[in-house]
Amino acid sequence: MSDTEATRNDNRAERTEKLVDSLELVTARLLEMVVTNNQLASAQTPEMRRLFDNWIKLMSGEILRITGEDETVDVKKIAAQIGLAPSTVTGLLVALERQGAIEITHIRTAKGPGKNQDLCDCLLS
Repeated sequence: MSDTEATRNDNRAERTEKLVDSLELVTARLLEMVVTNNQLASAQTPEMRRLFDNWIKLMSGEILRITGEDETVDVKKIAAQIGLAPSTVTGLLVALERQGAIEITHIRTAKGPGKNQDLCDCLLS
């Protein structure tokens, strides 16, 4: 076997190993999510649902209060002000648009940090 073929085989083995590691992390995350969802579903009562609905209304109302009308929205700033993740604020803005409370007319994006921010750090090592 030539040096070039050996290097290619080593690269393939390394990529395969990284893929297997990645799949293990994804599988662990999926399992964690299934277990958490089952635990939450078994504990969901009408009172819990009302509390969640009230929380959504409260957070949505706070976003509306902060943004005003015809405002440029800084998702990270709002998230920091009300103690939510930027992705949660974005989700609430989309829900407010679906409800007809606001109209999203522009979206500006920026380069992200290069990592999945929904993954627990414990799965990244």
